[in-house]
Amino acid sequence: MYKDNSVNDSDGRHLLKTLRLAVWRLQNADQEAGILARVRKVLDRVGGAYDGCRLYRVEEVKGGQKLSVHTLTPDGYWRSLEGGGDWVLEAWRSASTCCRVPKLRGERDWLAGQLSRGVGAILETGFDQGVLAIYREAPIAFSDEDAEILEGLGEVLSGLYYRLQDLQQSHAKEVQLRQVQKLQMVGQLTAEVAHEINNPLAVIIGESSLLLEDKMESMVEDGVRAVYKAGLQARDISERLLHFARGQKAKKEWLNFNRLVQETAVLVRRTLQNEQIEIAEDMEPNLPWVEAHAGQIQQIVLNLIQNSRDAIRPIDGVGRVVLRTSIRQGWVTLQVEDNGPGIPEEIWSDIFEPFFTTKEGDQGTGLGLSVCAGIARDHDGRLLVEKSDRGACMTLELPLKQSAVLASN
Repeated sequence: MYKDNSVNDSDGRHLLKTLRLAVWRLQNADQEAGILARVRKVLDRVGGAYDGCRLYRVEEVKGGQKLSVHTLTPDGYWRSLEGGGDWVLEAWRSASTCCRVPKLRGERDWLAGQLSRGVGAILETGFDQGVLAIYREAPIAFSDEDAEILEGLGEVLSGLYYRLQDLQQSHAKEVQLRQVQKLQMVGQLTAEVAHEINNPLAVIIGESSLLLEDKMESMVEDGVRAVYKAGLQARDISERLLHFARGQKAKKEWLNFNRLVQETAVLVRRTLQNEQIEIAEDMEPNLPWVEAHAGQIQQIVLNLIQNSRDAIRPIDGVGRVVLRTSIRQGWVTLQVEDNGPGIPEEIWSDIFEPFFTTKEGDQGTGLGLSVCAGIARDHDGRLLVEKSDRGACMTLELPLKQSAVLASN
C-alpha cells in the first residue's frame, strides 16, 4: 500500500494550498504533467493508504462524452478508457465524494483488469471535468480525513483544467490578434497597390475604347474588345479592393442572380476541368432578382467553389460541383454542393469563425468563410452549411423582396 507515514494528516491543507497556487501560476499547457505528479505526491504523503489510483477525464463532445484515464505515475500518460465508462460517468454525475465497494461483478472484474489486483474498497470524488479514485485490495473503509484530502485534490484538478482552458483560449486570442495586425498592414498595402494599379488601367481602358471606334479586322476587333473588357473587370476589382481597405459600404443594385452565378462559374470552369472537376448548373428558371453588390456576391460564389475544389482534389476520380438556385421560405438561395468528403457535423458551428481552418500548414488563412458570412449578413442574408448525402453543401440565402418580382420582369 502507498502511504508516507512521515507526514501527519494535518499537513494536508497546507499541501493542497501550495498545489492550488501552483495551478494558478501555470503559464502553458505543457505543465499539466508536473501538476499531476504533484497530485500523486500529495496522495502518497497525506492520503489514506491505497493499492492503486486512477484519474478519469470526462470531456463533453457532440453526442456524448469522451473518457480517458491516467495512472498518475511519473511515466503515466493519457489513454482512451476501455470499458467501465458507466461506473465512471455515474461517479462523475454524482459530483460527490464517497467510499464504497464495487457494486457488481462486472465492475470488480473491470477494476481487476485495470489495476492487476482485486478491489475491495473505493474512495472516489467527482469534479467538473472527471473523477479521481483510489482503491484498496482489502475491504477496509477509508477515513473521513482521507475523503477530505481526495475531495480537495478533486477541486485542485478542476481548477487545473479550467486554468488550461483559459491558457488555450488566451493563446488562440493572441494568435488572432497577430493575424488582425497583419491584416491591418495588408489593408494599408492593398489601398496603395489598388491606387497605383488604377493609373495604368485608365490608359488601357481609354486607349482600347478609342481603338474600338475605328474600323478594323474582325479578329483584331475581338482582341481589342477583350482587352477593353478585361480592363473594366480589373478596374472593378481594384475598386473593390479600395472599398475593402477603407471599410466603405458597397453600393447595391438589382441583379439577375442566375446570370451572376453563371458568369462567376465561367471564370473557374476551365481551371476545374483541367483538374477533372465538373461544374454543373441547376438554375430556377423564374428566379426573382436580388438587391446586392455584384462583386461581393461573386466573391462568395468563388469562395464556395474554391472550397469545394480544395476538398475534391485529393480524391481519385471525377469531381463534381453543383450550383443550384431556388426560392424557399422567403429566400433566394444558392446551394454549392460537391462530392467531396463533406464537413464533419461537430465543426459546423466553427467553420464561420475567423481563422478557423481544416487545411494543413499555410494552405488556408481561415478567413474565407468568415468574410463571406459577413458579406451575407451585410445583405440581410445568411450563409449556412447543410446536410448532404454526397459531400458538402453550403447555402447562401438572400432575402426575397417584394419589389424583386418587378425588377425581374
